[in-house]
Amino acid sequence: MKRLFIVLVVVAIVALAISYIFIPQKIKITAVAEGSVNINAATRYLLKDENWKKWWPGPNVFYYKNADFRPDKKLLNSFEMFLFYKGDTVKNILRLIPFGLDSTGFAWSSEIESSNNPIKRWAQYLKAHQIKSILNVLIGSLKNHLEKEENIYGFTVKRVKVVDSVLVSTKSSFDHYPDIKEIDIMVQKLKNYIKTEKAIEKNYPMLNVYKSGPGNYEAMIAIATDRTLPATTDFTPKHVLKGGKLLEAEFKGGPYALEKAFQEFEKYRMDFQLLSPAIPYQLMITDRAKEADTTKWLTKFYYPVF
Repeated sequence: MKRLFIVLVVVAIVALAISYIFIPQKIKITAVAEGSVNINAATRYLLKDENWKKWWPGPNVFYYKNADFRPDKKLLNSFEMFLFYKGDTVKNILRLIPFGLDSTGFAWSSEIESSNNPIKRWAQYLKAHQIKSILNVLIGSLKNHLEKEENIYGFTVKRVKVVDSVLVSTKSSFDHYPDIKEIDIMVQKLKNYIKTEKAIEKNYPMLNVYKSGPGNYEAMIAIATDRTLPATTDFTPKHVLKGGKLLEAEFKGGPYALEKAFQEFEKYRMDFQLLSPAIPYQLMITDRAKEADTTKWLTKFYYPVF
C-alpha cells in the first residue's frame, strides 16, 4: 500500500513537472497554408462579409464544431476575431502574406494563456490541439475556395494569343450608352460592307464602348476578315500583332451583369500588374438583337496585355 502511494506521488510530481516544462505559459496555435491566388484579390474578397459564408465549412458562418468566431477588426491583409470555445475566450487572427503575384500564404493563429493549475494546464493544452484542428479545416476550406478564379472574379481568366490580326471597324458617337438596336445597326452596317467587298468574316463582332466626355459615348465595332479592306469614310482597316498576348474570359449575362463582370476583368489585370497596349473589347458570341433572354447572352472579354 505504501509502495502504491509512493508511485502515485511520483507520477503526480512527474506530471506536474512535465506540465510546466513542456506546456508553455502561452500556448501558441497556428494553422498555415499556401494558395495560388493573388493577395489583393483574396483580401478584397474577404473584406466583404457576405463572402465568408461562401467558403465557410458547415451551415452556419463563423461557427464550426462548437467554436464560435466573432469578427472584430479588419486590418491591412489581416482579420482579427474572438474565439469562444468550451468556456475560453481567445483572440485569433487570420493573416494573408504575399509570396508572389499569384501566390498567397495564409496563417490563422491564436494563443491560450496557461493556468498555473496543472490539471487546467493539461486541459488547455488538449483544447489548443482541438482548436488547431478546427483552424486547419477552416484555412484549408478558404485556400481551396480562393484558388478558383471563378469564385473571386465570377469567371476563369485564360491567357491566350491573337489569332485574327486583320480587322475592319466602324465608329459611332452617342449622347447616351448605346442600346441593343443601335449596336446592331452598326454591326449590320459593317457586315454589309464586308459582303460588298466580297470578303469573309473570320470571327464574331467585337464591341468596345467608352465614355469620351460628359454625356458622350463612343462605340466601336470591329470584325476580323480574311484580308485587308480599303478605308472609307465610315470604315477603317486595322492590323494587330498576330501572336500578341490577350486575357480571355467567358461570361453569360445581360448589359448590367456584363458591366459588373468587365469591372472584375479590369481588377484581374490590375491585380497581376499587367500593362495594356490597346483597348479591351467584347466578342459578341450571341446575336443580341435576336436573343431576348439576356441571361443567355454569351460574351467573351479580351484584354490585350504585354
